[in-house]
Amino acid sequence: MPSPHLIIRKRMQLIQGKVRACCYVQAFVPADMQAVLEEQFLSEALFKRASYSASWPKGALAIPPAIAPSVAALLKNDACPEITVKTLLSGQLHQAANVWEMMSFEFIAKLAFENFMALARTAVELDHDIVYVSTETTTLPADLAAFEADTVAELSALDGTDLAA
Repeated sequence: MPSPHLIIRKRMQLIQGKVRACCYVQAFVPADMQAVLEEQFLSEALFKRASYSASWPKGALAIPPAIAPSVAALLKNDACPEITVKTLLSGQLHQAANVWEMMSFEFIAKLAFENFMALARTAVELDHDIVYVSTETTTLPADLAAFEADTVAELSALDGTDLAA
């Protein structure tokens, strides 16, 4: 079974008499994962301009310096494409005004794919019990054992002394 991946095709294409920089993206996932995503999450937004136009979240893919100005311009543009589960699974073509915009679309498609994978991981977990163990509770038995050993040692030291005094 192939692992989930994103195909990116960049081309210069003649469209209505004008050469345009185009970027096509499509996600491929295992059939069982795709079935769940299509049944339950087809219209979920993976990338919305409004979510990123004010600020770029920490932990998201870092914007490469070379395309930072064009990413900012694309995010301010009303024509900035939205990417959903449906468009990513079926394939989405963006006809850019220039090569910088094409590279910016490629970048936001990669970000959308990261969001897609987070959603896919959750979709696969549906109808399954998830066991979460806090990192704090994993140290509890060792600390408890140390506490019990310390208590036994203290009681042994007090053994034979007058506790009332």
